[in-house]
Amino acid sequence: MAADAISDLIESRKAEIVETRRYFHGIPELGFEENETAAAIGQRLNNAGLEIETGIGKTGVVGVLEGAKPGPRLMIRADIDGLPVDELTGLDFASTNGRMHACGHDGHITMAVIAAEILAGLKDQLAGTLIFVFQPAEEIVMGALAMIDDGLFEKYPADRVIGTHLWNQIPTGTIGVNRATVFASADQFRLTVHGKGGHGAMPHTTVDPVAAIAEIISTAQTVVSREVPPNEMGVLTFGQIHGGSAPNVIADSVMVEGTVRAYTPDTRQQIMKSLDRISSNVASAMRASTSFERIHGAPPVINNPEVAAWVTKQASLVVGEGNAREWEPVSVGDDMAEFNDRIPGVYFLLGAAHDDETVTARGVEGHHNARFDWNEECLPLGVEVFVRSALDFLS
Repeated sequence: MAADAISDLIESRKAEIVETRRYFHGIPELGFEENETAAAIGQRLNNAGLEIETGIGKTGVVGVLEGAKPGPRLMIRADIDGLPVDELTGLDFASTNGRMHACGHDGHITMAVIAAEILAGLKDQLAGTLIFVFQPAEEIVMGALAMIDDGLFEKYPADRVIGTHLWNQIPTGTIGVNRATVFASADQFRLTVHGKGGHGAMPHTTVDPVAAIAEIISTAQTVVSREVPPNEMGVLTFGQIHGGSAPNVIADSVMVEGTVRAYTPDTRQQIMKSLDRISSNVASAMRASTSFERIHGAPPVINNPEVAAWVTKQASLVVGEGNAREWEPVSVGDDMAEFNDRIPGVYFLLGAAHDDETVTARGVEGHHNARFDWNEECLPLGVEVFVRSALDFLS
């Protein structure tokens, strides 16, 4: 299919693309609760003639499009869940159910669904198989593994996987295709310090876990500053502390929870091990003990260099030479990492920024904010990257 014809075909569906995005924006659902969302996706794919499986990974959807001839297998992944946020954008199509697509997943769904419909109409030109994966529960970093545990890759093996995350802090018309890290790892931890409770006026008869946790938090700040190489990124954040019941009571135990972020698997492991070591040793020095629980999140999202070069070429045909390029990694996490760790893949960042006047007038904020919004002009660009990539790989 001629290059101009692809662009014209997608442009002719621009109004439908926007309408689709706004529909999904109005029905956000939390992880593993995306029943209405999954049903709507399944209906669209079924109407386009794809073979559908629902309920994989609890609420995930897979659509398979077989080309006219045998050939390689390309997987396209999109996440589908929303966040527990009351929307404050003031948009005419804003959600009203106490949930919000405050991270752009409504756009991700839309681009994958529209690409599937367009490619279904071009299946006679395809030599191979397209596998569209609509993954639940990305925001709680559990959906990818749920689908994998349900046999996703055994049922639907693929040679490559691609996906996109729109980003409203990158100019619309720019596409970031990194040859290595895109997003950081995202793990949590739960640390409990066990002491001996007693009267606040008689601390010498107790083992104070509050004093111990304070020293642990202070000492742990040296993990990133003194143990992680200066050219590596690491984040160690203590997000919440729970302990005690009254001003004059020394508690038996105190619990703290936090998050660890890193751009490489080695740094990810090192920070967790160092935190466990420091916690145990500092507590012991203060006559207390600890229990440390690492709560698995997602590995860093790391692109395959060969696939990245290929996607960069396809994206350059859409946004022009120089506008598809490396972009600074972002310290958020995403369980697209579980796909890239198993199949050579790319997660590209789709620029979705509003112009400055729109941001100023409407108070548009970044991801995971109640006033988060993005420029719908990015949607046809993302669709076109998916369509061109599929046509090229399955040519």
